[in-house]
Amino acid sequence: MSNRHWRKSQSEDFFIKDSKKKGYRSRSVYKLSEIDQKFNIFKNVKTVIDIGSSPGGWSEYAVKKIRSGKLLAIDITEMEPINGVSFIQGSIEDKILQEKLFEEIDNKKFDLIISDMSPNKTGNKVSDQYKFYNIADSILEFSQNGLMSKGMMVMKVFIGHGFEEFKSDLRENFETVSYFKPKSSRKESRETYVIAKNIGYN
Repeated sequence: MSNRHWRKSQSEDFFIKDSKKKGYRSRSVYKLSEIDQKFNIFKNVKTVIDIGSSPGGWSEYAVKKIRSGKLLAIDITEMEPINGVSFIQGSIEDKILQEKLFEEIDNKKFDLIISDMSPNKTGNKVSDQYKFYNIADSILEFSQNGLMSKGMMVMKVFIGHGFEEFKSDLRENFETVSYFKPKSSRKESRETYVIAKNIGYN
């Protein structure tokens, strides 16, 4: 095994082992922690929605940051309960379910949208990217109605087919759009994270 490969394996082992030792549901919590440290995404945040939340790593981290605020989690896959988190099973593409989400926060809007959603991989990269950006478009559309004007959206995106078009759509809808790849993200992964602020400024 090469030194480089050994170091990469050791690094990945650290995040996996450390997450298990600390009782986190997934290693993805480190990614959100790094994003938060760099962009301070939970500052003055009272209402959060975690889209594609299962198994719940991001919700676990977020609920500790907002304390007395309201955190909703949504996923088509069932999620084990987390204290302080209201879980709703379903798809963000479902308009009726969206209405239910707003009812949960007294028909107000969210301060922060977070999403670490990944496509169910079929092995066909083009098809997987297409499916992912269909859902990503739905999250962006939801943000237009569901996010406070000074709110923020933090979500995983994948570089490849559909990425440039989605980047363009983000720039049209948000005043500030930044991209960040956490150290805890696997180097070979095409994932990166978008941090978009101040919606509907045009």
